[in-house]
Amino acid sequence: MILIKNTIVTVNVFYWMPDYQNVLQQFIWQTDDVRPEYPRVHKFLNYWHENIEAIIAEVRIADSYETKYKSVKGIIDEQHFK
Repeated sequence: MILIKNTIVTVNVFYWMPDYQNVLQQFIWQTDDVRPEYPRVHKFLNYWHENIEAIIAEVRIADSYETKYKSVKGIIDEQHFK
């Protein structure tokens, strides 16, 4: 049985700008979301993919329930945001 819990989520996005490919940049965003699906995080990543020119290299997610970051690089590489 999976319990749905509201949690504070920290999303750490590492990305490249097309004009500055030698500089890996970082964007950190914190929001309230539902664990384990993280619908707001998915909506945010979909928006990024469709509207922002930056190329995501890696995304790490940490929530208040678990203290470790989870890397979702495989999901980003395959472009499965939805």
